[in-house]
Amino acid sequence: MRKEFFAQPYFSLSVVTAMIMVAVEVTPWVAFLGMGLLVWKWGTEKYHWQGMSRRFTGFLSVLLLGQVLFQYRTIVGQDPSYTLLLGLSALRVMDYSTERDHKFVALLGFVLISVKALFSIDIYWVLPSAFAFWGIWYSLLPAQTPSKGKTLWKIFLLSIPMAVILFFAFPRVVIPWAMSRGSTYGQIGFTEDMNPGRVAEIAGSSQLAFRAKIDRLPVKQSKDLYWRGSVLSFSRGLVWRVVPSMPNPGENIRGRGLNPYEVAIEPTSQNFLFALEGTQMLSLESGRVTTLNNSVYRTSRPIVATTVYQGWWSPYFKDMTLPSPNDLKTPEFKGRVLEWVTATNKAAATPEARLELLKKFFTENKFAYTLNPGIYGANDLEEFLFERRKGFCEHFAGSYATLARGLGIPARVVVGYQGGRFNPIGDFWRISQRDAHAWTEVFIDKAWRRVDPTAWIAPLRFEIGGEDFFALSESDQQAFAQQIDWRPPERNTSLLWDRATFLMEDLNYRWSYFLMEFDRSSQDSFFALLGQYKLLSIVGISFALIIFFFLVQNLFKTRVVITEEQELLKTVQEWGTQHHLVRPSSEPPLQYFSRVGRQFPQLQDVLARMSAYYDQKVYAGNKTADSLKDLKKDWKSAIQKKS
Repeated sequence: MRKEFFAQPYFSLSVVTAMIMVAVEVTPWVAFLGMGLLVWKWGTEKYHWQGMSRRFTGFLSVLLLGQVLFQYRTIVGQDPSYTLLLGLSALRVMDYSTERDHKFVALLGFVLISVKALFSIDIYWVLPSAFAFWGIWYSLLPAQTPSKGKTLWKIFLLSIPMAVILFFAFPRVVIPWAMSRGSTYGQIGFTEDMNPGRVAEIAGSSQLAFRAKIDRLPVKQSKDLYWRGSVLSFSRGLVWRVVPSMPNPGENIRGRGLNPYEVAIEPTSQNFLFALEGTQMLSLESGRVTTLNNSVYRTSRPIVATTVYQGWWSPYFKDMTLPSPNDLKTPEFKGRVLEWVTATNKAAATPEARLELLKKFFTENKFAYTLNPGIYGANDLEEFLFERRKGFCEHFAGSYATLARGLGIPARVVVGYQGGRFNPIGDFWRISQRDAHAWTEVFIDKAWRRVDPTAWIAPLRFEIGGEDFFALSESDQQAFAQQIDWRPPERNTSLLWDRATFLMEDLNYRWSYFLMEFDRSSQDSFFALLGQYKLLSIVGISFALIIFFFLVQNLFKTRVVITEEQELLKTVQEWGTQHHLVRPSSEPPLQYFSRVGRQFPQLQDVLARMSAYYDQKVYAGNKTADSLKDLKKDWKSAIQKKS
């Protein structure tokens, strides 16, 4: 018998839900391919469009595999597996017509749900995953299964204890093929260099970068949060690169009057760790942190899952590392850049005075801060400084550091994140890609000091944070960038939306943190604690399981619905049994009523009416027979008179 995919609403909606959960993670082309194939399948079933032959879908499957290998160079990893599974699922739906196809698509649906759970621990996906799993499993139950929905709920509830036991007892291991996304493209994150437009490209996304709990630190304002990711010392005007450095083992300074904080960073497939300015040490629960020069930190392997690390911060920390010759190297100055550098060196004799003139150059020449400044080349320093004067943070930081070096002051560029959005419900900071930033450090008074020229150009960006600033229209950004006290108008709907967003972010953070924190060491501690109270643990767990199974059994216990006539017969039978008139199962009810009446003549009248009621209800199908309530009342009165 030919089956239709969309004729089964539970199944089709569940499979589509599983596909959507994966589609949000893949490159757009495969998401559109999947959507197009689903629409085509719907048209073939609803409007009899021309379908695809199995040979043609098989050919498309081979093309899909080739495209994945060409794009990712592998089928191992998060991105290639997502892409391949989503495309194959859509193609199998196109072939759907038999019971065998049904089981195969159901299997692919389970795989999609499992892969999503493997790579994403956000709580937002729990309900869609549960719905998809329930719908697919429902479609696999035999048609003759009584109360399919109730049966499925019973299976689901009975599986909860096993799921909990597996969560706490299953060994915490690293999955080798999940160690990489399998992609070097489409990833949002920093690299070891800074080209014009690179940071703006990152800041164009609102994707979460990391969350941070800094409640033990005196830093309370967004404008004071500078998260260092990398220090760039090799300059070519607007292009900056990292100068390779050897690991710096440093010193274990935990517990020496420092303030701890925690960061939960999202997967990046890179090894960057972002440390709050003033951090003296970072550590991971599992894994090794490499400390490089200039207070820069890296992991020993790429971050492919949400990872928690700890930092130790000091308000008195100063980087007094002496500058290297690279910190004074500049590209060859020409034209107006050379004229300005020469004139400034002559006009000011001290580094402090020269830096003051450099600040005036940026504050008095009407620079504009924008995500879309146009294209600059590596050697377009003069065009940026003296002609267009439109740029993002990397343009200001790179040009400032280059000019500072031209004035004889060691300088370098730092890239990372600035600011964040505080969640008052969860008491943590949410740092998104919109907070991506670049700033400058100069060596003066025997220490490296932060100078952020972007703060002179667009102070509003630092007051309200990158996420809120870039949520404004571009015209508002340009109009109010320098008005430090301006705030966007608040609406009741936006306030309500913010509260709901804060609540969901806090819930997701707590959920993710719980799952991340229960690692191998936490598991060992858990079992050690159980070992201390071995007998109590066994008794408690056994008792809890017994209670749970008892509740589930009673919850789904089949309850017999008694009709009015059955209730009437039961009433007479119970009385008759007490008076030694037991009704055999083979005796018809009307004969039993008659036998009781013969034995107790004073009950004959009411029993005759009961017989008539039973006969009308059961055999004649008369739904408007006498009221059961009146009959039971008369029966009660009659047996009281008899006694």
